Amino acid sequence: MLRRLLAGGARALLLAAALQAVPAQAAGWLLASTEPRVVPGELFEVIVVGLPGGAELPERLPAQIELPDGGARIALELVATAPADARSQQRRYAGRWPAEVTGFATLSLQEAASARLVLDAAAATRTAVDTAQAGSVAPLAPVARDAATAGPVAPSALGFHEPMYFLVGGNDPASARFQFSFRYRLTDGQGVLDERFPVETGLYFAFTQTSLWDLESDSRPFRDTSFRPSLFYRWMLSDPEDGASVALSGGYEHESNGKDEASSRSIDTLFLKAEGRYYLPDGRIYFGVEPKVWAYLDRDDNPDITRYRGYGELGLRLGSDDGVMLTALLRRGTAGYMRRQFDLSYPLRRSVFSGVGAFAHLQYLSGYGETLLGYDERRDPQVRIGVSLVR
Repeated sequence: MLRRLLAGGARALLLAAALQAVPAQAAGWLLASTEPRVVPGELFEVIVVGLPGGAELPERLPAQIELPDGGARIALELVATAPADARSQQRRYAGRWPAEVTGFATLSLQEAASARLVLDAAAATRTAVDTAQAGSVAPLAPVARDAATAGPVAPSALGFHEPMYFLVGGNDPASARFQFSFRYRLTDGQGVLDERFPVETGLYFAFTQTSLWDLESDSRPFRDTSFRPSLFYRWMLSDPEDGASVALSGGYEHESNGKDEASSRSIDTLFLKAEGRYYLPDGRIYFGVEPKVWAYLDRDDNPDITRYRGYGELGLRLGSDDGVMLTALLRRGTAGYMRRQFDLSYPLRRSVFSGVGAFAHLQYLSGYGETLLGYDERRDPQVRIGVSLVR
């Protein structure tokens, strides 16, 4: 039964990957707006300008919001609010700006690389606007029109750090693997540290927990749980508007399983991690590289862990934030022992914010170190399927 479920899930993910590609239709379109400010969580309006004799402006347009810090791109849909003007080749569209996105961000059309518009998602006074309807388009709610008396909304300091998922499968015994992770920015651009270090940087506290739950043995015990608090700086080294982004993080990380005596495992490290993304010409699909290296401060509970975990790992990504995503995590110890993890995911619904939503998730894991307690134990390949909230 479990094998049939895993096989069916894998086929569903591969089918979704094959169907998700959308061809470009409208090279040369432009985006414009009479109001560069929008209200988080409210409807906003833009104008799409086409070319004489070019592609017809449709009722609905797939678009995306590009965050300034090189984060995930947020998919949304623009809906026409008036018929196209055949003489000027223009048409008005409306969409709902995500409530979580504040500050400056770039709106772009997925089918037209030249159609880009920088908008300021700040608190603003709302006024009602009358817009014409075309076909079955629903009436619009009030949108932002005047921000003269309001200040910007500060970005949320709390965010997501590593993938969050709940997966079931594996063998010998069958098990569930789940992880949650968050980070909190301790500096907000206004403090003493920010004044002394004017580059685009931030001091973060992060916490990640990964658990392996035995589903076959009596009493359904947890085989092991890893707790990873960390404190680090993060620098943005390039402007994502250039079609690529590079970030660098460095700091301290502790990892332990919270047990005592013979079952106790813990390490303390100083780490340096780079995050690079390169977007393909369509502006949606990107390739990411995330190498991470570390030095051990303490490994008394497991002095030979470097033979199995080594001093670094390599993360890879390929896909789009609103479609199929394939990731890989590769690690090699000093004695040649390997760990390989591959994750394939696809949205069950449109992402709400920065790759956050509901995703069908298939994971393959093999080699050493599935848990911190079993860092020196080799496991047969484990295949699990489930859902993820952040990928």
